Amino acid sequence: MALPIGTILDGKFKIVQILGEGGMGTVYKVELVGNPPGTPPYYYAVKELLISPNTSEEDRRSAIERFNKEIALLRGLKHPHIAALTLPFQERGNYYFVMEFVPGRSLEKTLEQLKGPLPEEQVTNWMIQVCEALTYIHTRNPPIILRDLKPGNIMISPDNEVQLIDFGIARRFDPNKRTNTENLGTISYASPEHLGSITRPGQRRTAQNPGKLVQTDARSDIYSLGATMYHLLTNYEPDPIQTPARGSILAKNPRLRTVQVGNARVCPVEQVIIKAMQQDPAQRFQNAEAMRVALLQCLPNQAAPATVQIPAMSPNATIVVPVSNGVSAGSTAGGVICPRCGFQNRPGAKFCKHDGYPLVQGATTAPPRAPVARVPIRARPVTPGIPGHQPIRARPATTVQAGPAQTNGVNGSTSGVRSTNIPGTSGAPSQAPLRARPVTTSGTGTVVSSLPKPVAAVSAVASAPNDAGIAYRAGLQQLSSKNYVEAIRQFKLAQSQGMTGYDVLYNLGRVHRQYAQTLRESDRKLFTENMKAAAAYFTEALKKKSDALDAQFQLGMSYRDVELYAQAQAAFKKAQKLAPKDPAVYYQLGLIAVEQGSNREAENAFKRGLEINPNHTLILLALGRLSMDMKNQLPTAISTLQHAVKEDAGLWEAWYELGRAHMQGREWSYALSALERARQISPQNAHIHSAMAACFLAQKKNSEARQKVQEALQRDPKNAEALRLQKQI
Repeated sequence: MALPIGTILDGKFKIVQILGEGGMGTVYKVELVGNPPGTPPYYYAVKELLISPNTSEEDRRSAIERFNKEIALLRGLKHPHIAALTLPFQERGNYYFVMEFVPGRSLEKTLEQLKGPLPEEQVTNWMIQVCEALTYIHTRNPPIILRDLKPGNIMISPDNEVQLIDFGIARRFDPNKRTNTENLGTISYASPEHLGSITRPGQRRTAQNPGKLVQTDARSDIYSLGATMYHLLTNYEPDPIQTPARGSILAKNPRLRTVQVGNARVCPVEQVIIKAMQQDPAQRFQNAEAMRVALLQCLPNQAAPATVQIPAMSPNATIVVPVSNGVSAGSTAGGVICPRCGFQNRPGAKFCKHDGYPLVQGATTAPPRAPVARVPIRARPVTPGIPGHQPIRARPATTVQAGPAQTNGVNGSTSGVRSTNIPGTSGAPSQAPLRARPVTTSGTGTVVSSLPKPVAAVSAVASAPNDAGIAYRAGLQQLSSKNYVEAIRQFKLAQSQGMTGYDVLYNLGRVHRQYAQTLRESDRKLFTENMKAAAAYFTEALKKKSDALDAQFQLGMSYRDVELYAQAQAAFKKAQKLAPKDPAVYYQLGLIAVEQGSNREAENAFKRGLEINPNHTLILLALGRLSMDMKNQLPTAISTLQHAVKEDAGLWEAWYELGRAHMQGREWSYALSALERARQISPQNAHIHSAMAACFLAQKKNSEARQKVQEALQRDPKNAEALRLQKQI
């Protein structure tokens, strides 16, 4: 419990304000008493270590040791961007130390007040100062690793100067150690090394396979700095132990500065963040000075555009970490998630198979899908062009309690002292900021993943002002875990508690859309209902934010999936105006034209997309397929498909279509070679085996043809081509 205002500590420090309060103590603003009359008051910050009488002796020793280590670290630090230690003392059986008082407020508080991303140039200048402080502590002998760098531990003074606070879990780097003594920190900003070990590519961490022991070093703080920048520039907490996908930061904040580099538009500050947040420490900036130089190049007054080399990572080069459902978050079994539509692609995919959006290897991966209960999720608000549409209802019987945000130890960053105006922050979005991770479990402590019957309406519940943000964040977590019904319940709860803006509507559309994708083959009726519900929510979201490219894009895909082609084309035409240089838009326009039989219109759309990105493998694949169906275009089809497999050798569809193209030209050996490559990638695909059977039969190799027919029918007893060939052999 915090001490009362007015309490005198050490005979000379009068408590005037509580700056922060945690489970292990409190940080106070204190005034030095006994100043001569007429002189202005002088303030300090006092950090208290409060040890409960119920604390075990082992925990007591550990807490005191950590507190004394912080004092020892701070005692030798003198830097303009680090709050200086004054003196330690003991009183009433508790431990204290006095620090330089930093007026202003933390960046966490700034985010909460502005309710939107902070200005890019201002953030860049602040992070340059943070890099200077990190360079200072990393070059001590031995180096000091902060280990808990986050918005709450960065104070901004009224004159816009940065001060790092809270060295509570900082440690001195010991080259003789193989791992950390303690793995502490805030998970959203913690590097993979904070877990203490890294497994080999493609392996899970288990008791039998603990992985390679590692310890945090200076590059761990680089990761945390990148994660901090991600939060400041998007107003979204970064996903724990994940590298952002290329384009995902710009999608969350389209105001970020971009520059033309060759044929592409790049966002310099996004490149810096992605490089800083690489999973492998060797792929990050190797020191804070290198990151500082990169950030300097991101400022708009720089003559040369900043281009940061982001390493290409293999699909298996991910860190395997446990998550709540027992599945490894970095597991490569699921593949790469598209940051735009949420589609789960195969490991190694360069472009999203569903929307054509570029993907980043090893950056955003998904665990294997858990079974999802086929719960009818229906919606009711009437939307133009979508008849029979009903609103989503979530069931109140499945109560999910979201616990309050917890502080991480004793932290003075939870409260500012003086208000300060941040330049360039006018016009910030009005939606509530995302807060700390909520508890989203049932009364038994089990994550609620599905409901056995249609969900009922959520009623408004009297709650604290931040409950809407907690429910919204819980919805995002459930969506990420593919617990679609519970995600809807949480988003609707956030709506009932006052969050009615673009973000919650957009994410309700995402939930319905992703849920519909899981039903495409198994339940066409539910697939259609949920896809129409998705379109309705995207439409409502666009009423709140008409220039939202992602909502416009997903609206077009939702219409296309339910074969409302006129509405789909209109949506993508609007997306085209918003992003005329996005090849994924032309890919979608081409697919719509193909599905309507307008081959020339499709060809023009695909070629326009290739003018923007000549190596877009999905557009190359689609154009190759189209050319095969057009008169006298077979050589063009083969050339286009050869280009596709050269760009992405792991795309089985491209090898399969190349094989079919060679079959049309009666080039059986070339066809078999391409089909064999497709079979190696997708050995369970019956169409590949039946196509190979046709090649063998054309070469009079009946034995081989018969074997391939049998393999095709084993995989799909209803495969029409295999059944036809079976009668001919």
